[in-house]
Amino acid sequence: MDCQLNNVSYNIQSQSTKCMKFYQVFRQGYASSTILQILRIMKLTTLFTLSLLIQVHASTYGQMITLKEKNTPFEKVIKKIREQTGIDFFGNARLIENANPVTIDVKQANITEVLKLCFANQQLDYTIADNTVIVKEKKTEEAAPLFKVISGTVRDVKGNPLPGVNIKIKGKQTGTISNNDGTFKLNVDEGDILIFSFIGFKPKEIAIRSGVPANVVLENTEEAIKDVVVTGYFDRDKKSFSGASRTITRAEIQKYSSANIFAIIQNIDAGFKVQQDNNFGSDPNRIPEMTIRGRGSFLNESIAPVFIVDGFEMSIQKVFDLDVNRIESITLLKDASATILYGSRAANGVVVLETRAPAAGKLRVTYDLKPTMAIADLSDYHLMNASQKLEFEKFAGLYTAKDADLNTRIKNQRALDAKYNDRYREITRGVNTDWLSQPTQNALSAAHSLFVEGGTNELRFGIDMNYNNAKGVMKQSGRDRYGLGFNLNYRIKDKITIRNYASYSGVKATESPFGAFSQYTVLNPYETPFDTLGRYRPFLSDNIVNPLYNAYLPYRNWTKTQTFSDQLNLDWFVNNDFRIGGSFKIQKDNINSELFNSPRSSIYQTIKAVGERGQLALSNGEAIDMTGNIKVSYKKKIDKHTILSAIAAEMAQSQTSSYSYQITGFPDDRFSDPSFAIQFKKDTKPVSDEGKTRSVGVLGNLNYMYDDRYFADFSFRTDGSSRFGANNRIAPFYSVGAGWNINKESFWKTNKVLNELRIRGSYGVTGNQEFSAYQARTTYQFLTDRLYYNTVSATLLGYGNENLQWQKQYMTNIGTDMVWLNSRIRMSAEYYIRKTDGLLTDITVAPSLGFPTNSYKENLGEIQNTGYEFNLNAIIFKQTNNRPEWAVSLMGASNKSKLLKISNALKQTNKDNNAQLYIPKNVYEEGESMTAIKAVQSLGIDPASGKEVYLTKDRQITYAWNANDKITSGNTEPTLFGNIATNLAFKGWNLNMTFQYRYGGQIYNQTLVDRVEGANPTQNADIRVLEERWKAVNDWSFYKNIAERTQPYISSRFVQNENTLTLTNLSLSYDFSRALIRKIGLERARCSFYMNDVLRFSTVKLERGLTYPFARSFVFGLNVSF
Repeated sequence: MDCQLNNVSYNIQSQSTKCMKFYQVFRQGYASSTILQILRIMKLTTLFTLSLLIQVHASTYGQMITLKEKNTPFEKVIKKIREQTGIDFFGNARLIENANPVTIDVKQANITEVLKLCFANQQLDYTIADNTVIVKEKKTEEAAPLFKVISGTVRDVKGNPLPGVNIKIKGKQTGTISNNDGTFKLNVDEGDILIFSFIGFKPKEIAIRSGVPANVVLENTEEAIKDVVVTGYFDRDKKSFSGASRTITRAEIQKYSSANIFAIIQNIDAGFKVQQDNNFGSDPNRIPEMTIRGRGSFLNESIAPVFIVDGFEMSIQKVFDLDVNRIESITLLKDASATILYGSRAANGVVVLETRAPAAGKLRVTYDLKPTMAIADLSDYHLMNASQKLEFEKFAGLYTAKDADLNTRIKNQRALDAKYNDRYREITRGVNTDWLSQPTQNALSAAHSLFVEGGTNELRFGIDMNYNNAKGVMKQSGRDRYGLGFNLNYRIKDKITIRNYASYSGVKATESPFGAFSQYTVLNPYETPFDTLGRYRPFLSDNIVNPLYNAYLPYRNWTKTQTFSDQLNLDWFVNNDFRIGGSFKIQKDNINSELFNSPRSSIYQTIKAVGERGQLALSNGEAIDMTGNIKVSYKKKIDKHTILSAIAAEMAQSQTSSYSYQITGFPDDRFSDPSFAIQFKKDTKPVSDEGKTRSVGVLGNLNYMYDDRYFADFSFRTDGSSRFGANNRIAPFYSVGAGWNINKESFWKTNKVLNELRIRGSYGVTGNQEFSAYQARTTYQFLTDRLYYNTVSATLLGYGNENLQWQKQYMTNIGTDMVWLNSRIRMSAEYYIRKTDGLLTDITVAPSLGFPTNSYKENLGEIQNTGYEFNLNAIIFKQTNNRPEWAVSLMGASNKSKLLKISNALKQTNKDNNAQLYIPKNVYEEGESMTAIKAVQSLGIDPASGKEVYLTKDRQITYAWNANDKITSGNTEPTLFGNIATNLAFKGWNLNMTFQYRYGGQIYNQTLVDRVEGANPTQNADIRVLEERWKAVNDWSFYKNIAERTQPYISSRFVQNENTLTLTNLSLSYDFSRALIRKIGLERARCSFYMNDVLRFSTVKLERGLTYPFARSFVFGLNVSF
C-alpha cells in the first residue's frame, strides 16, 4: 500500500510490517546488526500505523529540550535529541555524515525551535510527520526557468467540468479555452498570472507555481448569472447581446412567496404586468391576464407572452401550477432581437424558465415546507348595518304608499307600516347578520417540496416531488397540485451529454358551492339565514333566495388535469468550437370535469317536472403534444474577433379531443351517478370536439464582437403553421441589432466612477399565432337530429379565409446599461416602439351570403404601443462583520397605445358599444388609445333638484343624457407604474419589502354606479348611499336624489384618477450558521416568514373582489438540506 507523510510518499506492503524504499533509521545504540535493523523497521512501521489511529501532534511539539553543544557532529546532536524526546530521525546516512557541525545552547526549548537552530547552516531540510523527523537534501535556488506548458482542469463548485472557459495570461495576449472535459494546456513563464473567466461565473486569478497543476474552481454568483441571457435555444453573453432582457435569479425568487410565479415576476420586473381582476380577486383557480409592453391584439387569448421551460413551450396553466422550488432562473425577453428565435410566437414577449439540475456528489436531500394562512380582505367593503339599512329604505320611500286611490293607499300604508315594524323589532332584538363572513374562511394550506440529488460527474440523478393543497378564502374552494419528476444526466467525457426528465403532475381545481361573493354583499343585515328551528331557510323575505341554503346541499364542481411528459436532450461536443444538440418532448394531458346541482336547489323553484330538476354536466378531454428540434452552434475567437453562429430546426404537433354532455332528472340528490339521471338536458345532446395543428420552423443567429467593444446581431426565423390560410402558410421573420461597450475603450479606463457603459439598439419583425386550430378553414357542423333521406345533414359552421396569416409586429428598441462605483449602482433603461399589423378581426358581410354570425376572419387593423422602462439598483451599505448590507431598487414602466387602423366589423362593434347606457365598453377609434374611457361629460348634481347636469358635444347644458355626446373622459392605462424594493441583510438575516405603485390613469368607478347612486333600496349597499346622497333642496352632493331609483347613465362623474401604492410583499428569513447545523447532521437550514398584499393605499374608493374576495396571506417557511 502507499502511505504519505506531509506530501512525501512511501510504499508499504499490504500484508507486512516492512517499510520499503527507506534510507537510514537512526537509533540510540551503535550496533547495526540485521536483527536490530529489522526491529527498528518494525518499530517505525508500527509508528506509521499508530499515527493513523491516534493524534501525537501535541506530544511531539510539547517535548522540552535542553542542549549545550559546540562544534558537535550533526549525527551526535540528533541522537541526543532522540534520547530526550523519543523522536525518530529518518534519512540518508551520507547526508547526515557530511552535515556541518552544530553549535547550540538552549534550555527547555521545544522541538521546533531546536530543529530550526540545528538546520540553520546546513544544506539539509526536514519535515515532521507524526513522531518522526524526515531529513532530506535542501534544493538550491536557481533562476526561474521558462515553463513551456502548464496543464489543469476548470470545474464549478459542484465538481462539474466547465468547457469553454476563457483563460488568459494577465498583461499578455496569450490565452486558450478549456476543453469539453474542463482541461487545458498553455505555454507560460514562471511568475505569470492566469485569468479564468466564464459566462455565469466569477472571474478568478491564479498565480503559476512550479510543477503544480492549475486546478481551478469557479464560483457562480448572482450578478454573474445576470450576465447570461438564456434564450431557450442558445445562451448568450449579455455584453454582446443587443436585445432587451431581464434575468431573475433563484435568490431573488426566494424572497417572495406567492400563489403563482406570475406575481413573483411582476414584483421583480415592472415590464411584466399582471392585470388585476377586480371580479375574481384571490381565486386560486383563476389564471390571471398578463402582458409585456402593452396589448398587441383585440383578442385576450393572444396578448400573453410565450413561456419556455427548459427549452420547450409550456402552457400558461402549467406554469401557473409549476412548483416554484424547481426554478433556477427566469429570463424575460422583450424586444424583437431577444425574441426573434421564436418567430410567429414572439410578438407578446417570451419568458424563459430554467429548472434546477441535479449536482454531482454525495446524496443530498432538500426539503421545503411552507404553511400558509389566507384571510379574506374585506376592508374595501363599507356596507350599512341593520339600522342604517332600514333608515335608508325609509328615505328611499320603500315604506311610503304612493297609490292614487286614497283607500288603496291607506290599506297599503298599513301593510308597509307593519312590514317596517317587523323589521325594526328584529333589529331591536339584536339581528345584524354579517353576511360577508358567511361564505368566507381563514384558509390554512401547506406546500411541500422535496428534491433528492447525487451521482458522479459522469452520471447524475435528481428526483423532485411536490404537493400543495392551496385552499381559497371562499369555503370549500381550492386547488390541489402534486407532481413527481426524475432527472437523469449522463456524460461521455469530451463528447456527449444526455439529459432526460420524466414527470407526472396533477391538478384538482375545486369551486366553492357558496357561489359568487357578490350575492352576499346585497343581502339585508336585518335578515337571518335560519328558520325558527335553526335550519337554513331556502328563501328570505320578498322571496329572495338564501344562498346558504343551496351551499349546504349536495354539490360538486371540479376539474382534474393529469399530465405525463418526457423530454430528452442530447449535446455532442464535436470539438471546442463546434457543438450539435437535439431535444424531443412528448406530453399527454387528460382533463376531466364534473358539475352537479341538487334537485332541491332554489334554482329549480319554478320547475315542476322531475326530469328537469337536478343536473350533472360531465366532460372529458385529451391532448397530446410533441416537439422536437436540432441545433448546431459554432464559436470561434481569433485575436480580437469573436464569432458566434447558430442554426436550428424545429417541428411541433398538437392534437386535442374532447366530449361533454349534460343530464337532468335526479329524484334524490343522494344518488348523483349518471345512471340515476332521467334524460339529457332539454334541447341539448352530447357534443364532441377535436383539433390538430402542426408547425415547422428554421432559425439562425449570427453574432460578431470586436475586441469586446463593438458587437452586432442578425437573426432570422421562417415558420410554417397549419393554423393559417393555405396561401400564407410560410412567413419569414428577422431582427438586426448592434451595440457598443464604451467602457472597453482605452479613453474610458481612467473613469473610476462609471465602470460600465453599454448602448444598444435593435429592430425586428415577429408574429403571433395564438388562435384556434381551424379558423382559416371552412368548417361544417353535422346535425344528427336532422336527417335528410336517412343521411346526416350539415350546416356551415365557419367560413375559411385562404389568405389569413400571422399578426406581424414591428419593434424598435434602444437601450443602455450602466454600472457605477464598482457595482454599487446598476441601471438599465429601454425605449421602444411596437407596431402590430394585420390584427385578426371579424369582417361583417350581408346576411344573404349565409355566413355564420354574418362574419369571417381577416387581417385588418393596426396598433402602436410606445413606452419606456427603467431599472435602478443601489447598494447603500455593503455588508461587513459589524454592518448590514442595505440595497434599494426602483423600477418603472410606461406604455401608451394608439389604434392606427380598424376593420368595418370593429366599427359596427364600436357603434353598439357606444350606445351602452349603464356600463362603459371599449370603443376602438382610429387615433385613440385602446384603453380610452368614453362617457358623457357631467357638470355635477343640481343642488336645487338633485338631478345630474350634462354638457353636450356642442357645449350646451342639459338634463337629458344622450349617448352621442360621449367623449374621451379618461384612460385606464397609467402614466407610470412599477416597483420599489428594499433589502436589508445582516449575519444570516434578510428583510425584504416590495411596493407596487401606479401613478396617473383613470378608472370608471362601477361601485359608485351600482352600490351608491344606482343602489337598489331593497338590497344592502355602500354606506355612502345613506350618508352622501342628495336629500333636500340646497344640498351640495356628488350623488343624485336618495329617492331616485333609476340606474345612472354612463357619466364622466364616475371617471376618477387612480393612484395606488401597495405593499405586496414583506419577507424575513434567517440562514443558520453552517458550522452550527452540521452538528445535527444538516448541510443548510433556513426559516422564513412572508406576508403578501399587506397594505394598500388608493385614491379611489371601490369594492374589490366582487365574485371572489381578495386575501392577505401569511406564510411560514422552512428549508433544510442534508
